Formats: sequence, C-alpha cells, structure tokens
Amino acid sequence: MHVRKKLMILGAGANQLPAIQKAKDLKLFVITADYLPENIGHRFSDISVDCSTVDRDGILAAAKDLEINGIVTIASDVATATVAFVADVLGLPGYSLHTAEIMSNKARFRRTQEEYGLTRPHFVAGCDFAEIKGRVALLSPPLVFKPVDSSGSRGITRVDTVAAAACAEAFEFAREFSRSGMVCVEEFVEGMEVGGDGFLLDGSLRFAAITHKHKQGYVVTGHGLPTNLPETDQERVLDELEANCRAVGYTAGPLNFDVMVSSDAVTVLEMSPRLGGNGIPEIIERGTATDLIAATLRFALGEPFELPPSGTVTNPCGSWVFGSERAGRLEQIASETEIMASISQVFKHVTLYDIGEEIPAFDHNGNSLGYTLFDCPPTSTYQDIIGQLQKTLNLRVE
Repeated sequence: MHVRKKLMILGAGANQLPAIQKAKDLKLFVITADYLPENIGHRFSDISVDCSTVDRDGILAAAKDLEINGIVTIASDVATATVAFVADVLGLPGYSLHTAEIMSNKARFRRTQEEYGLTRPHFVAGCDFAEIKGRVALLSPPLVFKPVDSSGSRGITRVDTVAAAACAEAFEFAREFSRSGMVCVEEFVEGMEVGGDGFLLDGSLRFAAITHKHKQGYVVTGHGLPTNLPETDQERVLDELEANCRAVGYTAGPLNFDVMVSSDAVTVLEMSPRLGGNGIPEIIERGTATDLIAATLRFALGEPFELPPSGTVTNPCGSWVFGSERAGRLEQIASETEIMASISQVFKHVTLYDIGEEIPAFDHNGNSLGYTLFDCPPTSTYQDIIGQLQKTLNLRVE
C-alpha cells in the first residue's frame, strides 16, 4: 500500500492556494498551517493547523506530532524563518535559519550586502527616529522608508527631502508595519525594476524567469513575460543574484527577487527563499513550461525533479493585480465566468472578496482584491488587455 508523503505548507491564503492545489495534484498528504481558520487553503488540505506561521515552536510541535516529510511556504516572507527552523530541527531538506533571517530582514540584508561589497544603497536602520535622524540627514534624497520585516509594499514611503519633520512622519508610518519596530531608511535607487522567480542548485541559478514589473508608486499592479531587459542586462541580473545568494549562504531552493537595473549598476532590492505570489509562478509556467511550484514541493520532500537550463519565454503572458482606490463595501464586481467569457486571453481570475464585504483601499499589495492571469498574443499588448480588464471588472464600492 502506497503511503502518501506529508507536506506542511505554511500559510493558507489565496497566495498559497496554487501550492496547496499542486500538492494535492501530486497526491501528497497536505497539512496547512495558518492563524486564520477561515482562509481558503484550509478547504483543500487534508489537515489544517490553527497556528501562526511565525510561531516557530507551535509549528514545530505540530510538525513533530504529524510526522511531516517536508515543509514549505510560498509568497510569504514572514514564514521563511519558521520553515528553516522546523526543517533544521527535524533534519528535513531546506535552507539555514541564519540565511532565512538575513533575507527576511531588510536591515540585515543591507548590512550583509555592505559586508560583502555588493551593490546596495546607502542606508540607516533603527527603532527610534531621534537616535538615527543625524545619520538620516547625511543621506542623499530621495529617501525610502521601509519596515524591516514586512512585505507586500506595506508601510513604504518615499520622501524627497531630509527635513526632520517629513522623515519623522515617514519613519513612524513604516514602524507601524514592523513587528520588531525597526525601520530601514535608504537612498532611492534609480533604474528599471524587474522581478521574478528562480531556482538555485549548488549555488548556481539553474533556472530564472525575469519579469517586467508594473507598479503604481510602490504598489505592484502586475508582471509581464518576457522582460523588456536586453540579454546582456539579464545576465547582469543573474550574476548579481548569485553573488547575493553566496553572501547570505543560500545555495539551493526557490528564489523570489526584486532587482533595479541601470546602465552602471544592478542592485538587488530584496530576495527571498520562496516563490512569489499573485500568480508569478503560474505565469512563469504558462510562459516557459517550467513548473517551479512542483519543483519547490519536490525539493522540500527531498525528491528528484527536473529544471530546464534557462527561462526562455515561448508564450508571452502577464498578470494584473487589482484593487479599489478607496475602502468601503463591495457592491459590484465581475465574476470569473464573466471575465473569462469577455476576454479570451484570460486563463485565470481570482477574486478575494465577495459582494457585500467590507474591502480595504489598495494602498499596499496586502490589500489587493485579486489578480488575473492572461496570455499576450502578438495581436494584443499588455496594456491593451489591462484596459479591457479594467472595463470588464465593473468594480463598484460604496
């Protein structure tokens, strides 16, 4: 009799759902862990654990009790340290806790870049603005204020001056989103921002797909494949990512990244030992026929898997992340059936709220209403399809 391997997935929200569904497709015994019992991913797992993904001891106790064979997360920076902790204690495949703690903390990551002589912005970090305002005043504006241990563009503000009052306000806003109360203040990096996912083996980026990133301010509104970066710049991005992975001691596993590219520098803004959310792995699979989610799950279980040598895009495609300009009650929004019937290029549409629910303003990526994935055939541009989606979504908020 075949015994199914037990895989614990940290997080049970919409962004973890593709990994949960893939694990079920692979005939795994799926355990979801999340502090929100109503999260959609729990509906598809074999067992759900009511525990915060940052509660290392709580997750470890559940993992021991359930005798798991592997542990993984997707689209969640805050869960990566717990994944590393549990894998280390139980002797499961994974990455070190030291590596995860550097990558999931913006100040520690910047200090590591500095220590290894890697390209990075000048920065200052602290928990009290009064203690660091003298050093902040020495930075060259524009400045970006970021909570060190949050993600999804939460709490990020750009300030075009070093005036103490403006900086203090931005600092306090960022600190509200930081679990540790620490804020990283850094000089703005000029260039073209790209994102994407990849996979490391033996310290080498065996596979990577670089996306063209679409943003409104610091809010990500979508990704496109292929990237519009020239081949030479793509090689520069991959080289810089590998150098940053060496610095943090990351040698094998999935990699999500955000990188700024200019003519004279490639700067890794952030990277994480997990795959991205909002459909990034799914458009990569659609565009390159490479299933990074399956590779990540098999890697976490110590099973063999195959990866092609490059992220060549044979089917151009993209994603759109949508939301409401203001908070309120969701009165009207098109269904998945209506979207897909109206726009033939769409292959997936996810809405996170039901009509009648209270929704937040889309001021960071944690407040999106959902995302849409679509093909970009030669007859349609990314912006053409976005225009159609905006009209068809028929969003009304009271």
